[in-house]
Amino acid sequence: MAIENVLNKYCTEQDPARPALKKLLEDLLDWFMLSEREIYLSKNDDDKGNGFYDRKLATPIGNLEISVPRTREGSFRPHILPKPYKRIDQSYTELLMSLVINGYSETALLNTLKSLNLPYSEDELTKIKNNLKNELDLFKQRELPQQAFALIIDAYHCEIKDSSKVKKAACYIILGIDMDGKKDIFGMYTSFGKENRADWNKVFEDLINRSLKKVLIVVSDDFPGIIETIKAVYPYADHQLCLVHLQRNVRKHMDKTNASNFNKELDKIKLSSSFDEAIEKFEQLCSKFKEKYPRFINSISQKSGHFFAFTKYPDEVRKHIYSTNAVESVNSLIEKIRIKSGGYFNSMDILEINIYLQRENLKQTKWKKPASMIKAHIYDIHQLFQLRYFTQTQNS
Repeated sequence: MAIENVLNKYCTEQDPARPALKKLLEDLLDWFMLSEREIYLSKNDDDKGNGFYDRKLATPIGNLEISVPRTREGSFRPHILPKPYKRIDQSYTELLMSLVINGYSETALLNTLKSLNLPYSEDELTKIKNNLKNELDLFKQRELPQQAFALIIDAYHCEIKDSSKVKKAACYIILGIDMDGKKDIFGMYTSFGKENRADWNKVFEDLINRSLKKVLIVVSDDFPGIIETIKAVYPYADHQLCLVHLQRNVRKHMDKTNASNFNKELDKIKLSSSFDEAIEKFEQLCSKFKEKYPRFINSISQKSGHFFAFTKYPDEVRKHIYSTNAVESVNSLIEKIRIKSGGYFNSMDILEINIYLQRENLKQTKWKKPASMIKAHIYDIHQLFQLRYFTQTQNS
C-alpha cells in the first residue's frame, strides 16, 4: 500500500518520525473533511455545521483517530471517507500521502482527487488542496512568544530538486527555549544557494514580526557577519558562539598534539565558576599558542566573550546553551531522510514537511515537558531577564 511504501522509505518501525507521520495523516483527513463540509454548506443554505464525532480508520500503521464534521440535518458525510467498515485501499492512502510524496504538487493531488471520482468541480478540488496546504503553513506563520530564554540557530545544508535540476540550498532552523524551559522550533526558512548574511537578516526580521522581541541568549556557529546581525536585532541578548565548533576549528588550524592540548584546556575552562574567570583563563591559554598560530589565535581571542557567554548562567543550565547541538540533532534526523531519499529532497516543501514531522514527534516526546535543569532554575532565568531588560531600558 502507498502509505506503507512511504513509511518504509522514510522511516523504519522504530523510527521516531513514524508516530508523527500518523499524526500528520490524521490532521490531513480532519482538514480535508472540514473543507468538504465548507463546500457542502455553501450549496445548502438551510443546513448548519453541528460539531464532530470521533471515528477510527484502520491503516498499516494503526488506527487513525479522526474527527468527522457533522451538520444539523445529518445528511452530510465527507466523500473522502471510505465506506463504513471498509479498510483503506491504495488509492485512498495515495491521496493522503501525495502531499508528502509530491511536495504539495498541485497536479499530482488534483489527479488523485479526480481518480477517486469525488463529486466536486475543478475549483472546489483546488480549494480543498489549498485549504490543506494553508493549514500546514500555519505553523510557520504562527505568533511567537514576545520573550524567550534562548534561541539556538543553525543552517542545514542540502540539495533540493527545482524543476529538472538539483540545486544547493540552505534551511535556516530556529530552535527556541521559552521562558518556561520548553523547546520548540520557532521557525524554518529555506532558500536556494549558500548560507548568507542577507538570509539571516530576513530570518530575524520574521521572528520579530511574529512578536519575538526579547531574548536572553542566542547560540550560533561563527558564521561571518552573524555577530553583527544578532547585535543589531537583539542588542541586549548574550551571544554564545558554539564551543564545539571552536574545538573543531582548533583541530583544523593546529597540529594534532597542540590541538589536543588546547582542547583539553578548553574543557577545563568550560567548568569555570564565572564569566570573568573563564575569560581570564582563555586569554592565558591563547597566549601560550599565539606565537605559533598568530592569525588563528588573534581571531578567536577577540571573540572570547562570545565563546564563554554561557558561563553567566547557572551551572545546570549551561549544557543547553554552550553549543548548537540541540538544533544539530534535529538536522541529523533530517539528514538521514535525505540520504534515504537518494541524496536530495524533491522540493522545498518535502524538506520542510520532514522538519515539521520531526518537530511534531519531539513535542510529543523529548520536548513534551520543560528541560528539567532549566525548569529547576526558571526563577533565576526570569531574574536575569528582568535585570537585563529593566536595567538596559532604564539606561537607554
